[in-house]
Amino acid sequence: MLRQKFFVPMGGFFLVLLAMLAWPQAVEARPVKPDYCASIGVRVGPMTRPFAEALGMTEPYGAVFGRPRPGSPAAHAGIEAGDVVTKINGKPLASSKDFAPAIDALAPGTTVYLSTRRSNQLLHVPVHLGWGKCRGGGQGKRSPRST
Repeated sequence: MLRQKFFVPMGGFFLVLLAMLAWPQAVEARPVKPDYCASIGVRVGPMTRPFAEALGMTEPYGAVFGRPRPGSPAAHAGIEAGDVVTKINGKPLASSKDFAPAIDALAPGTTVYLSTRRSNQLLHVPVHLGWGKCRGGGQGKRSPRST
C-alpha cells in the first residue's frame, strides 16, 4: 500500500513535468530561423506588352515564371518556364513585384491556387507551398522550421 501511494504521485509528477516541458513547443510555433517564409521555388520576371499580346492578353499584367528549381513545389505542380501567373488565390497579380510579398504572406505548408497562362490556355494550378527565405520584406507568416 505504501509503495502504491508513493509511486503513483511520483509518476504523476513526471507526467506533469514532461507536459510542462513539451507545452511551449506545442502552443508556440516559433521559427527556427526568423527569416524563413513560404516558398514556391521559382523566380518571376516582369510581363512585357509583346509577350502579353502573344498570349492573347489585352493588357500586360502578372508575372512570367522562370525555370522552377528541380524538386520545388512549382516543379511538382507542373509550372514551366514562360508560364504567366495572373492571379494568386483569385486575386489579380498586377506585376512581378507583387509576387514575392503575396507568397511570403501565406503560411508554409498550405496550398495556393495560381491562375496561369500557357500558350493561350488558362490554367488553374494548385501549389503546396514549401519553406524558403523571405523575399517580400519578411513580414509574412513564418515557418516553424527551416528548409
